[in-house]
Amino acid sequence: MSKQFLINGTFQKISPFDRAFQYGDGIFRTFVVENKKVLHWKHHYKKIVEDCLALKITPPKEKDLLTDINTLFKSKKKSVGKFIISRGNSERGYKFSEDIVHNRFLIKTKMPIYPKEYFNLGVNLCVCKQKLNPSILSGVKHLNRLENIMARQEWKGDHYADGILLDQNGYVIECISSNIFMRIGNTIYTPKISQVGIKGVTRELIIKISMKLGFKIKETTFKLNKLLESDEVFITNSLFGVLQVKEIKNKLWQHQELASLFNQSLENFNT
Repeated sequence: MSKQFLINGTFQKISPFDRAFQYGDGIFRTFVVENKKVLHWKHHYKKIVEDCLALKITPPKEKDLLTDINTLFKSKKKSVGKFIISRGNSERGYKFSEDIVHNRFLIKTKMPIYPKEYFNLGVNLCVCKQKLNPSILSGVKHLNRLENIMARQEWKGDHYADGILLDQNGYVIECISSNIFMRIGNTIYTPKISQVGIKGVTRELIIKISMKLGFKIKETTFKLNKLLESDEVFITNSLFGVLQVKEIKNKLWQHQELASLFNQSLENFNT
């Protein structure tokens, strides 16, 4: 069986003293690797750097991450990569030494197989009871994702593709594993990530692509009733790209072609 992970570029073991293990002290990014190359790599690396700096972790060098990719991903087959950057190893306690050195982890997993009807007919979304709390690390994909984990336990089976997360005031923020958009006329809206939520790479790309396609784009606050009144809804992440939403809380949307248009644009987007 081939190795499925690297730690600092080698096949070593994780230490229980790593702060990612102890406290979730680090960040992560998930992406598609095909033909030994990361899809939209420059955007993913930019986010890795920004998120590390937000936690005051010295970001890894791009060349080291690319070397890890070349070492672990030997096949041309499409698969999933995930970088975890931890602050490093330390003794017990929240304090750490000033000379602490970050650890980098690269995990390789199979590309998920999404049902064809997701792309042909759209997906259903659950509205989660679990609420998101404000965070000083809004926008950062840090390792503390317990709210998402609790929300994902609210349903079993495959009726829902994802779940909508609201904040404590009832505003739509994102989905458990994706960002969310809605279209009203010629304007596309997505929740403003200012106090809580994650700024995904595909979210960023869709904002840019929307403007190129002639849509107005607004990052703003809105509640669930506004989402349910929209002309169409779609969700995004780095693995499936864009999926049309067909149902939320018994509200049905006729199948639209916007998701297909965006997926085609993503394939052609300069990396």
